[in-house]
Amino acid sequence: MNGSQPTTAKSLGDLEPLPDSVSTLTRLLLEETHERHEDIVFELGLLGDATAVPAIAQAVNIPFASLVRWGNLQEFQRKCAYALARIGTLQSRAVLEHMASSADPDIQAYGEEGLARWPLK
Repeated sequence: MNGSQPTTAKSLGDLEPLPDSVSTLTRLLLEETHERHEDIVFELGLLGDATAVPAIAQAVNIPFASLVRWGNLQEFQRKCAYALARIGTLQSRAVLEHMASSADPDIQAYGEEGLARWPLK
C-alpha cells in the first residue's frame, strides 16, 4: 500500500457512470466472437428492457457457429422467444408473431410458445 487513503464519493453524482448494460449486451448478442449467446439473451430477458427487442429479433435467425457446433442453436432460439415474452411489449409480441409464421419449424414452434406465455412476468 502507498499509505494514501481511499477517496469516497460525496454523492452518487461523483461516481463514474456504469456502462449501459443493455446496449453492451445487445451488441455482444450479435457478435460471433464469443460463446455466451445463450447467457446474454437470458440476461436480456431478465432485464426486460424493450431496447433489446431488435437485437433479439435479429439474433434468433443467426446460426452462430458455437451454437451449431455444440447443438444448442434450438435452445438459444427458444431462449430468445422467452426473452421476448418476458420483455412483454407490443414490439416483442410482433417479433414473436413473426417467429410463429417462420418457415423454420423450430423458430415457428418457439414463436408460438412465446406467444402463449406473453407477457411473461
